[in-house]
Order: sequence, then C-alpha cells, then structure tokens
Amino acid sequence: MNPRKLLIPVLLAALAATGCAGLGGGSSDDSGTTSAASLSGGGRGSPKVSDSEITSNIQAAFKQDPELAAANITVSVEKGVVSLSGNTPNVQAYLRAGSIARNVPGVRPPVNVANLQYPR
Repeated sequence: MNPRKLLIPVLLAALAATGCAGLGGGSSDDSGTTSAASLSGGGRGSPKVSDSEITSNIQAAFKQDPELAAANITVSVEKGVVSLSGNTPNVQAYLRAGSIARNVPGVRPPVNVANLQYPR
C-alpha cells in the first residue's frame, strides 16, 4: 500500500480528534458531567458570587435610591436567580428595582418581579 494514502486518513483523524476536544464548551466535574454554571457564563473569568452577597448588594443598591429605600421590597436569591416581592411607590420605581437587581454582579437571568407591586 502506498504510504501517502495511509498518511492522509491518519492525519485527518488526528485533526478531527484535536478539533473536537475543544468543543466541550464547559468544565466538567470528576464524574465527567458538564456543570450548568460553566455553561451559563461561570467561565467568563468572573468570580462566583454567593446568594447572600447578591442579596446584600441588591439591598445596598436599593438603599442608594430614595424611592426604593422607602419601599417595602423583599429580595430572595437562589443560585443567582433573584425574586423581588413587595411594594413600590410607582411604576418607575418598579422598573428601576428590576433594572438595579439585573445589574448586580452574580445575578443570573431572569429577575422575577411577578410579586413586586406598584399602584395602578
């Protein structure tokens, strides 16, 4: 058999194998499964922020806003997903609360404002 004919399939197989190795997309744990955090942006180089830190940061940001500081808003965070509940004085404060929460580091979309109320 011609060595050149054998070399081409071997090189193509090696190239395909090395190219596919980089397609995993996320990190895997010891069991070989890919973690959801690695697929959702956890690999962007930003450190992981705990739920309690996210809660504290959102509450601190609300205290910087005169209307939101006076509002009765409860912040709940589970695995980076934020839920806001309570009352805001108007629709602008309602929208601002959601926007502020979305922009806090570590928050994963979506921010749930279904239980946050404003006067209609």
